[in-house]
Amino acid sequence: MNNQIIEALAQTQAGIALFDAEERIVYANPAWEQLITGVAEEDLLFNETELPEGGMISVCFVKPQAAPPPSMRLNASANDSNIGTVIIADDSESNRMVARRILQSEGYTIVEASNGQTVLNMLRRGVAADLILMDVEMPDMDGLHTTRRIRHMQGPISHTPIIALSAHQSRDWNVIARQSGVDEFINKPIQRGPLLETIRDLITRAPVDKLKQNNLPSPPPVLRSKSARLGKRMRPESPTSPVLDIRVLEQLYNDAGDEGARCGIDIFINETESRLVKIDKALSEDDLSTVRSEVHVLKSTSGTFGLRQLSELCATTQTIFDEDEIDEGHVTALSRQVVQLAPTALTALNLYRRSRSWGDDARA
Repeated sequence: MNNQIIEALAQTQAGIALFDAEERIVYANPAWEQLITGVAEEDLLFNETELPEGGMISVCFVKPQAAPPPSMRLNASANDSNIGTVIIADDSESNRMVARRILQSEGYTIVEASNGQTVLNMLRRGVAADLILMDVEMPDMDGLHTTRRIRHMQGPISHTPIIALSAHQSRDWNVIARQSGVDEFINKPIQRGPLLETIRDLITRAPVDKLKQNNLPSPPPVLRSKSARLGKRMRPESPTSPVLDIRVLEQLYNDAGDEGARCGIDIFINETESRLVKIDKALSEDDLSTVRSEVHVLKSTSGTFGLRQLSELCATTQTIFDEDEIDEGHVTALSRQVVQLAPTALTALNLYRRSRSWGDDARA
């Protein structure tokens, strides 16, 4: 009987642990371990029952969050200026999905691209884009290089408003983006209010080409290494944040809606599992170029879905990659830590998604 009970506890999705009379843990199912290690204690809800013979059984859930404030609605919709088509350029499908859900709810038509070259091809084929959301770092051709290429195209296409998106939260990146021809710059993870506010401010400006107004020739596109643009950066500390940031996820549900958030999480988990296989294979083949590319995308997407510790570890790893002289041993060790940490983070995220669904079902 005891074996059957433990087997049943092991399969349940609620976090369950059994303690003896000395408050020593006797048994904990996988869900308990994932929640305890992945979620800050203040975001957990415990139900503890004392046993007749001493000891205690504890059940753990993600605490229901207070309803977030309603999404900021602009007095005038961001789409009141008849902007119809937005190109979302990002190499992460889950990031594109979040942005698409937000903008489609405002009435925009969305076209998606996974890299800069695809954006250029679309524009050359005649796709009439009224606005471009451009991820700064993408494989093959990054967002800043793509922006410079667009600014040197013939005709009205060259004046298409471009908003740069990046997980880099520094003034340097803001300046570099604007020097490349970007109109505005916002940080990831994307949030509904700041995104719509930025679009509204951008499209209500007077359409004045400052370079032509001042009779100045536009600067030629210049590609320089990151180290030359930014200088040597300080190496960040090892990640110490909780595995899962509940507040980021609550904001995601508020911005993208319940269905959009759940869909985004499912896409993110699936693409991350594939990404981990690529990283592991590349590490075994000493293919550090592929490792760097996959770690960069994982840094951005994991931040969007509240996996703070994983995002910070990826950021630390990318910083080592960006140094003038790469310490291959160090960067390989950090990359292996990414592969080891990610499954725990994904499990915690999946448990949160399920607990959120249970809450919705209970309220229904």
